Amino acid sequence: MASLMAVTVVIVLKEYSIGELIKVVESIHVFYLFTGIALMFFYAGCQAMNFSMIMHRLGQAVSYKNCIDYAYIGNYFSAITPGACGGQPAQMYYMNKDKIHVDISAITIFLMVFESQIVIVLMGGVFAVLRFSILAKSAYWFIWLLFSGASVMLFLTAVLSALMFSRVMIPFLIDLVLQLGVKFHLFKKPKEIKEKLDILIISYREKSRMIIKNPDLFLKVFVVSMFQWIAYCLVTYLVYLSFGYRKNDCLDLMAGQSFINIAVAAVPLPGSVGIAEKAYLNVFGQFYPGEQLPSAMILSRIINFYFPLLISYIVYAFAHHRIMKAQRRSSV
Repeated sequence: MASLMAVTVVIVLKEYSIGELIKVVESIHVFYLFTGIALMFFYAGCQAMNFSMIMHRLGQAVSYKNCIDYAYIGNYFSAITPGACGGQPAQMYYMNKDKIHVDISAITIFLMVFESQIVIVLMGGVFAVLRFSILAKSAYWFIWLLFSGASVMLFLTAVLSALMFSRVMIPFLIDLVLQLGVKFHLFKKPKEIKEKLDILIISYREKSRMIIKNPDLFLKVFVVSMFQWIAYCLVTYLVYLSFGYRKNDCLDLMAGQSFINIAVAAVPLPGSVGIAEKAYLNVFGQFYPGEQLPSAMILSRIINFYFPLLISYIVYAFAHHRIMKAQRRSSV
């Protein structure tokens, strides 16, 4: 992460100085920046609300505070791993430490990611129609990146759908892993492991059917996810307002951020560091004068990525301490 940030500063901001950023910060309306920070706390709160709603519907007693922990744990590990691949496994690991069975944690996370992907792609599609002029003025490399990101997200949505509702996908994957484990001598007692996993599969299918029988849960999670990503995209508009600009409306800035959200999905870099900054300069160069564009990009990334990353790490550290302390107590 530090290396990528250093490369980004050298390449993207080689003609920009910290002094210029300080001058800009002294002249902007900080109220809008603090509102943007508040929206990022709201963003995490929406994630926690979805955790709480799904698990309670599955019969799992869990406090909202713990759901906040899981949300920030996911955000932290997603930010520091390529392609955000570490967030969900980390959440499942710590949920398991909190004695939440893997069948519940898996179906909860699958459903959340599934609906989140739908919301992001849907928002991008709507904005592509309403604000096509923004795409028309963007660079060709960004358009190709946007299509690649949309393809990746749609593929992921299809895979998650199969994992949640297909009766053959999970057993097939488990059998494949067991076969590979036996081949490479990773499992000492594969038959016992297979018996335990068969029981887990039965329980997982029960939870999956419970989700299908509660369509209102789909709608509730979808609505909360929609508010979550609207809040995220609003940050760029608030940064725009902080500079005193009013020429472009809210939908213009939200559309630009929505396109970037999809485009960076195809890039396997931690936190999309580097490409997210480059994409911002390309898209939002349509709304800012050249001399203020780098400042706007830095402020936006601080609010919607670097500051949440710091908060996520702090919450993760306390959550890790809480969970491990409880585990030591239970083992005594």
